[in-house]
Amino acid sequence: MANDKDGILVDFSAIEKNVPVYTLKSKGIQAIPIDKIIGSLGRYLDFSETLLPKRSDGSSRYEYIKSLMEKGINLEPIQVYQMLDNYFIIDGHHRVAVAKNEFKAKYIDADVTEIKFDFELSKDKNYTFDSESTKKFLIKLEENAFQKATMLNNKILIHPLKVTELKSYAILNQEILDFKENYNNGELIKRSIMFVSYKWYAERFLPAVELMKEEKILSKFANRTYTDLYVWIQKHKYFLSQQAGHDVGFDFTAHDFMAKYKDKKFLDIIPSIFTDIIKNLVK
Repeated sequence: MANDKDGILVDFSAIEKNVPVYTLKSKGIQAIPIDKIIGSLGRYLDFSETLLPKRSDGSSRYEYIKSLMEKGINLEPIQVYQMLDNYFIIDGHHRVAVAKNEFKAKYIDADVTEIKFDFELSKDKNYTFDSESTKKFLIKLEENAFQKATMLNNKILIHPLKVTELKSYAILNQEILDFKENYNNGELIKRSIMFVSYKWYAERFLPAVELMKEEKILSKFANRTYTDLYVWIQKHKYFLSQQAGHDVGFDFTAHDFMAKYKDKKFLDIIPSIFTDIIKNLVK
């Protein structure tokens, strides 16, 4: 059985609170990859992320299902919700647990209901979540919405736009919209969002990454990404612009950020108004 140190499944109800409007579409019975099952309806605390029962009263059910499978008895397909390419178990937790952990199965038959939804990107959005695993899935929903809005596909980017904090994709999306509005006195206004997004990526994000690589600054932030640092630089830009009384520009900000951080702790170079925000990012 799993121990308390194991992670937990994503709680579907926590996701539902953040995606209040959605529709359901039946996709019928199909074989789904077990490693794409990440969550549960109502029983997320009873199983670890590896789908082992956490409660002792689940062991007898587990052993019973195991004995049936060992005898070659065909069991009913499990029932799941699908969001993006991940699945949440509605019914059949023990069937999945035994198939995965005892028989090393890669796929399992499931009656799939797909969830269709629109996901709002907003830096002012208030999220509700109860675990790190739920937070990670919400970031995945943000990433999907960001890629739809900007047409930037992480699968083909030299440096994928990956973040570890909620609302970061909303900040990036707004920056791209501002970039479109302000570039050369509105030169990009009539251009497609795809053209604008890739121009922003080439002229803003990639040069910033190259600077970060030269300074080897990412090594100072465990488990963070270049995109995380880019978002923090934008926060630093806001502070400098407020001080100067005008937009100081990204290039100046990036160099100022790097120069100051090379020899000092990051929390020492920002105003107190941002301390709580950054502590949450780097803790």
